[in-house]
Amino acid sequence: MLTRLYAKNFALIEETTIEFGPGLNVITGETGAGKSILIGALNSILGDQASADLVRTGADKCTVEGCFEFSPDHATTVRLRSLGLDLQDGRLVLRREIHAAGRSRAFANDQALPLKKLKEIGAVLVDLHGQHEHQSLLDVDLHANFLDEFGGLAAQAVAVAELYQRHREFEHNLSALRQERDMLQHQEELRQFQLEEIRRLDPDPQEEVHLERELNVLKNIELLVTTSTEIFDALYQAEGSIVEQLGRARRQLDRLLQADPTLEPHATALEGLVYGIEDVATSLRDYAEKLEVRPERADQVRDRLNSLGDLKRKYGGALEKVLTFVSQLERQENRISELDGEIEQLEKAVSQVLEQFGRACRDLSQGRHATTQALSQAVEKGLKTLEMEQTTFKVELTSSADPEGLVEHEGERWHADEHGMETVEFYISANPGETPRPLARIASGGEISRIMLVLKEVIADKDTVSTLVFDEIDTGISGRVAATVGKKLHSLSASHQLIAITHLPQIASVGQRHFSVRKRQHADRTLTEVHQLDQEARTEEIAYLLAGEQISDTARRHAREMLK
Repeated sequence: MLTRLYAKNFALIEETTIEFGPGLNVITGETGAGKSILIGALNSILGDQASADLVRTGADKCTVEGCFEFSPDHATTVRLRSLGLDLQDGRLVLRREIHAAGRSRAFANDQALPLKKLKEIGAVLVDLHGQHEHQSLLDVDLHANFLDEFGGLAAQAVAVAELYQRHREFEHNLSALRQERDMLQHQEELRQFQLEEIRRLDPDPQEEVHLERELNVLKNIELLVTTSTEIFDALYQAEGSIVEQLGRARRQLDRLLQADPTLEPHATALEGLVYGIEDVATSLRDYAEKLEVRPERADQVRDRLNSLGDLKRKYGGALEKVLTFVSQLERQENRISELDGEIEQLEKAVSQVLEQFGRACRDLSQGRHATTQALSQAVEKGLKTLEMEQTTFKVELTSSADPEGLVEHEGERWHADEHGMETVEFYISANPGETPRPLARIASGGEISRIMLVLKEVIADKDTVSTLVFDEIDTGISGRVAATVGKKLHSLSASHQLIAITHLPQIASVGQRHFSVRKRQHADRTLTEVHQLDQEARTEEIAYLLAGEQISDTARRHAREMLK
């Protein structure tokens, strides 16, 4: 329930805190005192649009805060959690800040949230009826909720909505898979060409280095042969070669060894040089003998390098990226086969959920048709006690044939969505002989409030919105009917928290808490103030409602009797 409403610098309110309680909370006050300002403040934290005009003159911003408290197992708690709200010890604090510059911000438990989200939360918390905007009876889409709650069909309606959403999700996923498959199939010819081009060359990331090295050898083969041969001759073959000179030096060193054996290491080192040079010379000779001039091989290497270069330019800039691209193409080939299987499975799932959805819609439709008459009679009976004896209330169910509809019934296809296979709308006629017309278009604020009161009464034990606000529900009714409205409100307060703005003592006297709204002048400024009344003050307030400015002892006595 709403336990506290705080407002600061909101319109004529400088600062006030109202502590609401369970059951019926009544608010009274003379016309123009500012009762509607309280409703405006409450509406602001329920997600209504708010303008800078609401900021009290001279203030930078206005603030409205509402504290709601719930038991852990309350249906509202479950619905709030489904909206992503984490309640702190069963408490939810909604806050709205409206700046004089026109900007506004909304918060839930100090977490900023968009206005659209605040409106969704507000619809779960409070149903406000009367001369203002937050009226669910004016939203035709919500009429089905009243019918379903009255007929015990709410669970079926939820199942229909869930199946519809599941079907939409499946269809969305199926469409995405089909688009992916179509795209891959459309690209099949190009993909096969690319794969064939790359596979035909069968590139190796390392071969470019080897090919470039081979081409460099082929381009310089004459130089390599000539120079290698010249080096071989200089080292080993020619007269006076290095090997021959080292041989002479070795023999001379042998003669020195006879005189000084300590020179042996030098002789060994010199002998090693001779062998080493012989090895180098032999290797160069063998190398030169293997080289041969092959112009056609050079052309082949160039062609291969050019082909690899073309691949790199087309498919990634490096052979490693070309091979990565091949892997992608191959995965796409395999993906088509995978998609065929996924699409087949999802098509079966769509068919199954569509069958379930159709069955659920038909069952819900059958239940609704069986309930409309009972709801109409119950509402008309309740309205008779509220000076609306001649009012006709009808529940109209409208279905639309649609060749592309989701539901098949009696050999024909029908349009269906998350609300089922029909639209539900309330019609009324306030006078005998008049054709009932849509309630949302023709009902007055007072009629709306009374119809809502009756609807809430007949579905009280099934309604999940825990706080109901009735603004001027007594508009246009007599004292006798007012007593009946008071009884109905008192009865409804056993299952809901009610906040009723009234000017009739018959209603004010049955409230569990009573608040008075007064306007006063202070320092050339007008202030609206809200006070909770004790028993004595409440007696005076009700006596004032009975007698006006001149309160008599008779009026006070009558007020005490009404309160008793």
